[in-house]
Amino acid sequence: MNLRRAKTIFVKELVDILRDHRTLAAMIVAPIVLYPLLMLGGIQAATSQAREIKKDDIVVGFVKESDWEDVVKPILLEDHRILRRQLAEAKARSASDDEIAEIPIAIGEKIRPLRTDVIRESLLQRKIQCAIILNEPPESDGQTSLTIVVQQDEMRSQIAGQFLEEAFMRVRDEQRDRNLARLHIPIAVVEPIVLTREEITTPGSVLGLILPFILVLMTVTGAIYPAIDLTAGERERGTLESLMVCPVPVMDLIVGKFMAVTTIAIIAAALNIASVTATVYFGGLGETLMQSAEDAEQAFPLWAFPVVLFSLIPFAVLMSAIMIAVCSCARTFKEAQNYVMPVIMLVLVPGGIAALPASRLEGVMIVLPVANMVLLTRELLSGVEVSISTFLTVLLSTSLYAAVAVTVAAQVFGKESVLFADSISLRAIVSRRLMKPQKYPSLSLAGLYAAVLFPVWFYLQNSLQLASPDNMESVLLWTTALMPVFFVLAPVGVALYAKINTIATFRLRLPRWPAILGAIFVGSATWVLAHELFVFQDRLFGTPDILKDSGQAMTDALQAMPFAVAVLVIAIGPALCEELFFRGFLLSGLRTSMRKWPAILCGAAAFGAFHFLIFRFPVTATLGVLLGWICWQSRSIWPAVIVHAMHNGSALALARAPALQERLGLSESGPPTHLPPLYIAIAVALLAIGGFLISITGDRSADQKYPAH
Repeated sequence: MNLRRAKTIFVKELVDILRDHRTLAAMIVAPIVLYPLLMLGGIQAATSQAREIKKDDIVVGFVKESDWEDVVKPILLEDHRILRRQLAEAKARSASDDEIAEIPIAIGEKIRPLRTDVIRESLLQRKIQCAIILNEPPESDGQTSLTIVVQQDEMRSQIAGQFLEEAFMRVRDEQRDRNLARLHIPIAVVEPIVLTREEITTPGSVLGLILPFILVLMTVTGAIYPAIDLTAGERERGTLESLMVCPVPVMDLIVGKFMAVTTIAIIAAALNIASVTATVYFGGLGETLMQSAEDAEQAFPLWAFPVVLFSLIPFAVLMSAIMIAVCSCARTFKEAQNYVMPVIMLVLVPGGIAALPASRLEGVMIVLPVANMVLLTRELLSGVEVSISTFLTVLLSTSLYAAVAVTVAAQVFGKESVLFADSISLRAIVSRRLMKPQKYPSLSLAGLYAAVLFPVWFYLQNSLQLASPDNMESVLLWTTALMPVFFVLAPVGVALYAKINTIATFRLRLPRWPAILGAIFVGSATWVLAHELFVFQDRLFGTPDILKDSGQAMTDALQAMPFAVAVLVIAIGPALCEELFFRGFLLSGLRTSMRKWPAILCGAAAFGAFHFLIFRFPVTATLGVLLGWICWQSRSIWPAVIVHAMHNGSALALARAPALQERLGLSESGPPTHLPPLYIAIAVALLAIGGFLISITGDRSADQKYPAH
C-alpha cells in the first residue's frame, strides 16, 4: 500500500464530503442544536409538567359514602392541622425558606371525593386518580386499616397516592406519639429502630441512562451518509468502475475512502461530546439537575468527556468499516439506505440491552460489541471508577473487531463479483462453488473468525468459572476439552469450506532438524524470560490481588491433579491447539497482506488478548512474538509447539515441586524476585543458541516478501 496515494484519496474524498450541505447538517446542526433542545427542553418540560400536576386536585374514589365522611375526611383534616402547626413552629424558630416550602400546607384542600362501585375499573379508565379502600378492622382494637390503590404507569396517580400516604403517615405518627405520652411510655418501646432511607444520584447517573446510547447512535449516524456516497453513490453516478480501472491498487482506494468515512464519524462523535459538555457546563443542565452550580461541578466528571471521545474512536472505526462493507454491495443510493437499516437494528439491540439500568460492565458485556461501549460510556459519565483492565479490555476487543471489519470491507470492496455484478447477493460472497482454491486464508477470513471466537471464548471461560467458582480443576479440564473444538476443528472446517490448503495454512510439514534442536534450547529457557519480565512489571505497576488469587488457585489445582492429566491440561493441550490457531490459521491469514514483523506482532497481540489477563498481556504477547518468529522462520508449526509445551511444562514443574522453587530462590509468598544471575546467564545462552539454530533453517530473503497464494 502506498500511503501517499491513500492520503491523496483521503483528502479528496474528505473535502468532497464536507462540501455537501447534507453531511454538514447531520454532523453540525444535529448535535449542536438538538442536544440543548432535547435535554434542556425535555427536563424543563418534565419539571414544569410535574409542578402543574402537583397543583391539580386529587380525585379519590370510595366504595361507600361513610368511608369518606366518617374515616378519611377526619384524617385529612387532622393532617391539615398538623401541617399548619409545623408551619407556625418553623416560622417561630426562623426556619429557612427551603424548610418552610417543604410543608405542603394545602394538601387538606386538594381532595375531591368520588363514589364508585368499580374502584379498579374507574382507576384504569382514569376517571379517578387513586382510590381508598377501608378494610374491615378487628373488633374493638381501635385500629383503622386503609388501602391506597394507584395506577403504576400514570404520573398523576403516583403523585396523588404519595400525597395521601404521607398525610396518613403524619396523622398516624401524631396519634401514636400522643398516646405514648399520655401513658408515659418511651417511643423507643414501640419503635426500637429508626430507619431512614436516603437515595442519592448524580447528573452523571441521570445522563448515563440516555446519553451513552445517543452518543453511540450519533457516531453510527455520522458514518452512514459518507459510506453510502463513497460506495453506492459512486456506482450510481457511474464513476466507481472507472475509478477501479485506474492504475491505483484497490487497497489504496479503500484505505483512502475508509479514512474519510472514519474521520467524519469521529468528527461527529467529537461534536456530540462537545455539545453535551457545553450543555452540561454552560447551558445550565448541571445546575438544573443538581439545584446548584457547585454541586454540578462536583457531580459531573469533566475528565470523562475526553476519555469517552477517545473510547469512541475504535468504535467509529468499526462502524465505518461495517458501513463501507455493507454499502459496497448496493447498486443505488436508495438500495444502500435499505441495507443500512439492518445494521442500525444490530446496533440498537445490544445498545438497548446495555442501556437498561440492570446491565453492568462485567462478564461477556465487556467484549460484546456496541454494548461494551454503551456501558463504558455510562460508567465514565456517572463518575464510576472503571478498572484499567476492564477499560483496556473494552478498547482492545473493539479495536480487534474494527481491524477485522476493515479487512472485510477491503475484501468486499475489491471483489469483482461485487463491483461488476448487476445484482449483488450473499451467494456471490459465501458460495463455495464460486471460491477459488488458495494456499492461505485471506486476512479478512482469518480475522473474522478470530473476532467471532474472541467473545465466544470469553463467554465460555466466564461461564465455566461461574459454574465452578471454587473448583479450578474442573475449569481447566473443561477448557482443555473445548479448546480443540474452537481452536482446531472449527478453523479446519472453515479452511476446507473455503478451499484453502490446510497443510500450508497450519504449517503441518516437518521442519529441518536444526529447528527442532533450536526449539528445545529455546523452550528450556523461555520461562526465565517470562519470569524476569513479570518481575519488572510487578516492580513498576504491582500485581492485582485477583491475579495472585487466580494463580494460587491454578497452582492448587495442578498439585491435586494426576501428573499425566496436568501435563495434558497445561502443556500438551494448549500448546497444540493454540499454535495451530494463532501461528497456523491466524498468522497465515496475516501474512497474505502483511510483511513479516507486522504479521508477527499482530498475531502476538491477538495471542495476548485471548488470555483475557490484561496484567499478563506484556508477558504473553512477548512470548507470542517469539513463537511467531519461530514458526515463520522454520516454516513449520512443530518447533513453536515444542517451545510452547516446554514453557508451560516448566510452570507445571515449578507448581508441583516447591523444593525446586526454593532451590531457585523463588518464594511462594511475598513479591516475585529476580532469579540468580547464573540462571539468567544460562537462559540467555540457551536462547541465543536456539535462536541461531532456528534462524539458519529458512531463507531470510523470502520471509521479507509477500507470499504467493
